[in-house]
Amino acid sequence: QFWHFGEWIDVVVDDRLPVNEAGELVFVSSVYKNVFWGALLEKAYAKLYGSYEDLQIGQVSEALVDFTGGVNIRIKLATAPPDLWDILTRATYSRSLMGC
Repeated sequence: QFWHFGEWIDVVVDDRLPVNEAGELVFVSSVYKNVFWGALLEKAYAKLYGSYEDLQIGQVSEALVDFTGGVNIRIKLATAPPDLWDILTRATYSRSLMGC
């Protein structure tokens, strides 16, 4: 499920993943050959947005909202509040997802 335009959307994918001639995953992969949940998640996300190519544009914060349904807060470092460290510390203790 993904949070998309204000509602949870079910996305169903098969386990056929894009691989190159050597049989290696083309996009997201793991150093462990038997771990491919990341590639399945990426495939579902690509299906939600239309294609793998459509995943090239976007922000980490937008993806975190799509994955969790949470609230997105962006802070530009050039205009960051003086208590930025406290904000990040509270977010960490709240177990919030953060990206940069």
